Amino acid sequence: MRRWIGLLFLLALASAQVVREGWVRFSPGPNAAAYLTLENPGDLPLRLVGARTPVAERVELHETYVREVEGKKVMGMRPVAFLEVPPKGRVELKPGGYHFMLLGLKRPLKAGEKVELDLLFADGKVLKVVLPVEAR
Repeated sequence: MRRWIGLLFLLALASAQVVREGWVRFSPGPNAAAYLTLENPGDLPLRLVGARTPVAERVELHETYVREVEGKKVMGMRPVAFLEVPPKGRVELKPGGYHFMLLGLKRPLKAGEKVELDLLFADGKVLKVVLPVEAR
């Protein structure tokens, strides 16, 4: 009985959010970026508030922006507190947009390896994903 209750909980959690097309950008340096598409097949909005991984000291949710400085376009990025995924909607974390920054890598990442990432939601749920490291 206990096994079935645990399985039902996992199924309920899995049906609340779906991750597609995830990857981590190869980085020999101290930081890396992670991208994915988060889908919400449910009837209520989801609020993604962060992530964690064993390969970095911390993970921050960022957005890329463009501003004009002395007549030139300059790209930058800044942290965001959360991302809202609308009911029956999706949010893409992709180069040039929203993304996770894996800060303070504990070791260099190599193309072809896998990175575990726990996605953290405002309601306390955690979605564990494994993303490949790619040299795109």
